[in-house]
Formats: sequence, C-alpha cells, structure tokens
Amino acid sequence: MNAKTIVENVLTPARARALWSANYLPALPFTPQHFEVGSLLPAMLYMARWGQRRGRGHFVEAFGRQDPQGNRQPPRLVDVVKGLLTRAGGDFDGFADNCGPAMLADLLLSYCLENKQHELGHEEVVQRVFPTHYLASWVDLPDGVINLRGVPELLTTLLAWQDRGEALVPEAGRSRFPVGVGFAENHLLKQFARCMSVHGSAANLGSDHFQEGSADGLGVDELLAVRLAQTCGHAPDRLRGREQSQIANRWPIAKAAAKCLRGDLATFIEVYGTALPRQAFLPMLEAGIGLGMVNLLLSTAVCLSEWERTGGIPKEQKPMPLLVDCSHGLDSKLRNASEAAMSECQARYERLPVLMMLARLLDDRVSHHSRLRNELPPRQPDPTAWFNLLGDIYHERHERAESIRERLDEDCIGLANNLEQADEALEVARALHNDQNNPALRLAEALVELHGHQQQGGQFMKALDSSLMPNRPNGIAFKRRVSRSEAGTRKAVDLRSIVLSNALLDFLVHRHLRKDAEGKAARPLTLRRFLDILRDHYGLHVDREPPGMSVPQDLLRANKRCLERRLRDLGLLVGVNDAESMKQLRARFDVA
Repeated sequence: MNAKTIVENVLTPARARALWSANYLPALPFTPQHFEVGSLLPAMLYMARWGQRRGRGHFVEAFGRQDPQGNRQPPRLVDVVKGLLTRAGGDFDGFADNCGPAMLADLLLSYCLENKQHELGHEEVVQRVFPTHYLASWVDLPDGVINLRGVPELLTTLLAWQDRGEALVPEAGRSRFPVGVGFAENHLLKQFARCMSVHGSAANLGSDHFQEGSADGLGVDELLAVRLAQTCGHAPDRLRGREQSQIANRWPIAKAAAKCLRGDLATFIEVYGTALPRQAFLPMLEAGIGLGMVNLLLSTAVCLSEWERTGGIPKEQKPMPLLVDCSHGLDSKLRNASEAAMSECQARYERLPVLMMLARLLDDRVSHHSRLRNELPPRQPDPTAWFNLLGDIYHERHERAESIRERLDEDCIGLANNLEQADEALEVARALHNDQNNPALRLAEALVELHGHQQQGGQFMKALDSSLMPNRPNGIAFKRRVSRSEAGTRKAVDLRSIVLSNALLDFLVHRHLRKDAEGKAARPLTLRRFLDILRDHYGLHVDREPPGMSVPQDLLRANKRCLERRLRDLGLLVGVNDAESMKQLRARFDVA
C-alpha cells in the first residue's frame, strides 16, 4: 500500500483529491506550474474582447498535416507556410518561386510565430504566436488555454478590477479595461486592434471585421498575424467541458504586489501602447509582466508566513528583498552577492507549499463545519476576511476552533497509525505524533512530504523560473549550474542572480515617468527616486543591502555605478555633474 492509497483511506478519496494539490486559489489565483510569459497576451486579448476564457480554435484544422489515420497533427512552420500560400495565396505576392516559401517562413519566425523550445528551423512544431495584432488571439496557441496556468485570467482580472461578483462581467465605463466589450472601450484592445470594427452582434464570433481599405499603415508583423487569423476563419469558441468558461474574479492575497502589477501594466499600456514600435513595446511589456509575477509569488510567501505567525493578513505588505547584480554577471563579486541573497529568498519561498496546504486544510474543515458553513465571509474577489477567519481558527481565537483542532488531530493520528502499519514514511508518522505542534501544521507538512517535492515545491519553482525568464533577453535573472560538495558527494545545484535586462530597465523608467492618476501625466524622476521605487515596490536593492544581509559598501557603490552607466548607454539618464539631484531619468520615446 503506497502513501497515496493510505491518505485516501484516512481522509476519503474526495478530500484527498481536494487537498493534494499545489495551489490554493483564494491565496494565489493561478496554478503554480511552468508557463510562457510570451504566450499570455493573445489569451488576454481574447478575454478582453469576448469576456470568456478561450476554447478550441481552428489553427490545427487550418494548417495541421494529416497522419495516416486521417488525424490532424500540430503544424510545423513549413505547414503554416503551405497553408497560407494555398488558402490565402492572393494576399502574398512574390512568394511563388522556389525561394518564396522559405522567405515567408523566415518572416513568420521573425515577426509572428515561435517554435517549440525556441528552436530555429522550418521543420519544428509551432508553439507560440506573438501578439503583434489583436487577431493573433484567433490563433489558439498554445492549443489549450489551461497550459497558461490561469495567468492570463489573473492579469485580466487585475486590469478589470471589479470589486464584486465571483466572475467578471461586461462593465463598460466602470474600468479602462472591461471585458466583453468592443474595441474602443478597452485600452488593451485599442492598442492592438488597429483597423478592426464590429459588424452585427458583438457577441457573434464572426462579428470581428478587418478593414482592408484602411490597413496601409500596418506593419509586416501585424499583417502576418491578420492573414493567419483570416485563414483560421473566426475567433475560437469559448472554453467548454469540465473547465469553466467564465473568468473567475479573484484577487491575490498579496494585494500590494497585485496593485503594483496592475498599475504598472495599466499605465504602460495606456501611455506607450501606440507610441512605441511594436517590436520594442512587446519585450518591455513582457519584462514588466515577468517582474510583476515574481513580486507576486514572493510577496505571497511573505504574506502567508505572516498569516501563519499572527493569524491575520498584514495591512502593510512589503516585498521580499532581493539584491540586483547590475553588472549582469560581469562582476563576479556582485553576482555572488546577488546569488546569496536569492538563495535566502528561495529558502523562504520553499515553505510556500506547506502554507498553501495549511490554508487548504483549514478551508476544508471550516467549509464543512455544521455551525460555520452558513456564516462564512466571501472568498472572492478579496480573500482578506476569509484568511483572517482561517487565522483565528488556527490560533484558537474563534469559538469553533477547538472542535476543528480535534478533528485535525484525529486525522493526524489516523494517518500516522496507517503509515506505521504499512511501514511507510515512518519519519512522517513520527512527526504526526508530535503533539507539541498544531495538528493543522503537522498534517500540512506531512501531506506535502508524502506528495513529493516534484508535485509541490518543484512546481512552485517552475512558476518562479517561468516569471524570472532566466538567461532570456528580457529576463529578470541569470541562472548557472555549479557543482557543490555535500556530505562527501558532489551535487549540481542551480544558482540564480537577479539582473535588470535592457527591456526591463526601459519598462521601469518609462512606466515611472508617468503618474498613476487619470490621464497618466508625466512627472520628473530622479535617479535617487528611481532607486527608492525599485526597493519599495519590487524589493530590488541596488545601493543598499537587503535586510539581514551584509554587503560591503564599496560593492554597493560599484553596483550603483554599473546601473548609472547602463542607464546612460540606453539614453535613459542625463546629468551634467555628480550631484544626485541633477541625475534625471528621461524617456527614449516621444508620447503625443
């Protein structure tokens, strides 16, 4: 009898299925697994236009090749080219010779599509479409929106910011980013839907109309996305089957990080969406999304740690401190210091699966308690009151806490006895018998241990790495593998240092040159104020050591000089002398 069967026998299969998960949606409204930041925007554009989650489209049907059994296979780049020249040949002039298909494939790979694993070549399977135009949302890549782990839904919810209801509903006029509306009402759609109009009922999937007569100003990247979408026919259907098509209205428990991410995206999209060249705008926006997701994940760990300690969600939320290597790995001392700070951060982050399990266990018992289930606070959109109730139960400040504690203690004893009888996970069984700890915490730690690192901590690290985008041109981290000696054996470990890519520096400077208020007016930004923003909003320390960490002052000064030099090289910093007040940041792109 394995651990999974034992847990199901003790807790019942239904409870085991609900508990043995990696996430708890009221705390973190997406699934902590691997996702691609670059694949999020097309799904967000679809949800902004239709107010539903995207289902199956027609990309494979339009471009996929048939196998001997007659089934359509995921298309390769060469299949996409063949489909375009066959079905939309009238829109492609000059590609009929022998070199034409290869040239078109290179154009698609440069501007519009990406192969699996970021591979080059024309024989690879296509995995991603770049959001160069709104009509890229008609291309169902990846084929299942669930492969994006709920991150597009989270970002759409943050932008819409509806303070009531369990699902997003069309509310034109109440937000600058409502869902299920036309192209003019949503600022995200407005930036990407050039030459688009609605013909007929706005709810009809065939109502989107591309205005060919006014498309002379579109770039090659936009036109390629348009032709791909037109070959697919119409927008994908809404999501069907076991998954809900509605967009859940959930706010993260780390509300400060969520509001920071929302403000960054809203300001940057509104101000720079049409002012920047699309090939510059997208990497900057993706870098900003990545930074926001990193801040959200780490801030969730901070909030839940404080919740476990005090029983309440902190009102004053601060980000987890990180040390930035502004030399981008060129200075080994700076790199090593950043890696040391990141290692401490990861040690705190690795406790997040246990805290999530603890919240799920308390939720399970509270939700099914006969005296509590009819008077529970709402879980969404704002879960703060719900978590404060769970915290009161955990710290035994609630009148029903004793009965819930007794039931959890019975679960601990039952699971420990069954593990001992099966001679399985005896260390876990001994920990379950330790009545010095709260039974909810004992059971949470036991279930995480029995579930295994790959299904718990490993998934959270994949989500963090997906947000960090290490070693990518617009990433936030540099990752290297080193060999370490532990207990006489050599072991390979991954070390991560935080860096500021050029795209991220561009994003941060341009975003914070604008106010959050209506109209997004310009404001002056000194280098000193910029460093304070990095530290206070995102936990990124440049010229000061993170709390609890000792960094030599000369190293911090060198780090600041590296940042100044890079900002000057990018054309973002001006200053006539060394006076701090004279070092001003400026935009590289003019905004009307």
